[in-house]
Amino acid sequence: MNSQIPASTHDLFERPILCALSTINPDGQPHTVPVWCDLDGDYVRVNSPDNTKKARNMNQGSKVTVLLIDPQNAYHWVEVQGHIVEIRDESHGARDHINSLSQKYMGNPVYQDFGGVSKNRLMYIIQPDKVNGR
Repeated sequence: MNSQIPASTHDLFERPILCALSTINPDGQPHTVPVWCDLDGDYVRVNSPDNTKKARNMNQGSKVTVLLIDPQNAYHWVEVQGHIVEIRDESHGARDHINSLSQKYMGNPVYQDFGGVSKNRLMYIIQPDKVNGR
């Protein structure tokens, strides 16, 4: 079942609002972390180093949820429950994607890794299954 993200919430993806990304650990416990995200047509995109817990939790078909809340209006939010439909490595756009997110969130067109060591990046494409928000 596919669901569309309402146009009334697209502004949340266009602004530098941190996204809460929830994945599922192997033991079934949810794992939620703040990440940068964007919207590409009908899909949500997130990016991660390949050696993180969130990356290990996200495989093709994995269920995930993203939540964005407007910091100026807590009643303007969107929750996207979906699944991973594609994973792209750096040779297929992941590095370009993190650079684009860096521009959006930090004003820097080239991503500077917070740990100082460049890691292999992966871009995750999320297809919405259920969308809530206002």
